[in-house]
Amino acid sequence: MAKLKAAVIGCGGISRAHINAWMADERADLVYCVDIDEERAREKAEVVGCKWHTDYTAILDEVDAVDICTPPHLHAEMTVEAARRGKHVMCEKIMARNLDEAEAMIRETEKAGVVFMVAFVLRYRPEFQKLHEICTSGQLGRILQVYEQTSMRLGKVVEWRRDPLTFPMGCFLSHGCHYVDQLIWNIGPITEAYSMSSNFVLGDQILGDDTTVATFRHENGALSAYVESWAITHPITRIRFDVYGSAGSARLEYHLDGRRTVEVKNEDGHDTVFEFDPSKQEYMDPFGGAKDMHGQIAHFVDCIAEGKQPLTHGREGIKAMQVILAACEAEHSGKVVRMDEFLARRPAV
Repeated sequence: MAKLKAAVIGCGGISRAHINAWMADERADLVYCVDIDEERAREKAEVVGCKWHTDYTAILDEVDAVDICTPPHLHAEMTVEAARRGKHVMCEKIMARNLDEAEAMIRETEKAGVVFMVAFVLRYRPEFQKLHEICTSGQLGRILQVYEQTSMRLGKVVEWRRDPLTFPMGCFLSHGCHYVDQLIWNIGPITEAYSMSSNFVLGDQILGDDTTVATFRHENGALSAYVESWAITHPITRIRFDVYGSAGSARLEYHLDGRRTVEVKNEDGHDTVFEFDPSKQEYMDPFGGAKDMHGQIAHFVDCIAEGKQPLTHGREGIKAMQVILAACEAEHSGKVVRMDEFLARRPAV
């Protein structure tokens, strides 16, 4: 197969890890870095050794696929335009600002017959794949309870996050979508949702929440809780995902010292700890990032080469949005929202 010709659109902070991964995949050539800020586009392109541009529409005829790393208010427009011109699309989370935009992205990519993948990167990291294997193998027995947490202090709030037109949300929808997606993938479909939120330190900077606690009921009866904050100055852990079953328990954790572990406790008393190294050794990392995006980009290239649907295709990627927005609706109404009732109010995609 001829090398896939790709463009990264949006050369802000998240693009560095994407570009590292594109450079590490020998089946693809990154031929363009695109940003409305000429300096940022040029800077990334010079490191990569590729071309740059400030207008994404001008380069679409020169590439096979685009990797959209822009702020969320541009995701729908860019995905739809690329799909209509026959280009495969990977789009950063959150998929869109609202469900209308996300549904339009699904319709247009399916109509065009192109590969469309939402960048839920955690599904493509080995530690999360190990947790998924444990959760779905049956070795924990019936899953009863799940606790998931992310804690951090958001640094400088970039301009697009300060504008309610470009970022009409907070941490739960913008960042929590990763972890709600993990709950769906590992535990099963969510049938009921509720949340409570606050804005402790970012109230004058972003429209939405900086701290949220959400609870869910899954189709298999399991109960889960997700706790997130962008307001924590002294975190004890970066990411924690605990799963408690009738025959064992598992914990995935990102430790403050950089270690990533998955620990399993079984009823036979045999405990196992898997440790994963996020270092960048033996990878092309011109921007100094870890290898966290490599599996994601490799899966996208696989799907294009083999004509298969990505693990996080559009109809899968929208599920976390639907659940989070249902939970937010529940907070405003004071009543738990059933997902079947919430989705019944949406037009068919």
